[in-house]
Amino acid sequence: MKKYLRVQMSDGAIYDIPADIIAEHRAGYFDNNSAEKLTYHASSIQPRLYSTEKEFALSNDEILIEWATTKMKWKEIEPYAKKVESEDDNYEKEWATAEKKVISE
Repeated sequence: MKKYLRVQMSDGAIYDIPADIIAEHRAGYFDNNSAEKLTYHASSIQPRLYSTEKEFALSNDEILIEWATTKMKWKEIEPYAKKVESEDDNYEKEWATAEKKVISE
């Protein structure tokens, strides 16, 4: 079963981001900064494996949310984000009562 991070933006738009993208970003970070690649205290830091870190992130929703929020930018995620149409969208019914205004550009 594929996992997604669902995000609702301030304008009400909802996006699903594949959790794999976030987990791979996190795993890549730890892989690139593992003890094997660092020159200081290499003997005291356990090397982390890409696949282990990816699986860890995919099994921990809080880790995925925190990593996406604090370590990723929208421009990194946007190419993978899929806009979700709300199941409640019924524009035929809403049209008559929706707020409208004429604008000029």
